[in-house]
Amino acid sequence: ELPPVFAIRNWAAQVGYAIGEHGSKERDLDLIAAPWAENAVSADELIEFLCEKLNAVVSGTVEDKPIGRKAVILQMRGWYRPLDLSICPKA
Repeated sequence: ELPPVFAIRNWAAQVGYAIGEHGSKERDLDLIAAPWAENAVSADELIEFLCEKLNAVVSGTVEDKPIGRKAVILQMRGWYRPLDLSICPKA
């Protein structure tokens, strides 16, 4: 079972991001984080904040992707499916 996306959306909004879902949800939960407020924190701060809220750790490394996006896998303790988070750059 995957974590409730509405909770992740609410936490991300607290630090200036909107969250969208994509993908099949078969192997993992694919999420897109887009800066949505002037006070949006950095990608690294978002990752740290969500790890704290989700009781998760970063699995592997944060990767640079096309158009300035960052991608990271978050593994929550007690959950077998990872969160695959792509973070869009701030303008």
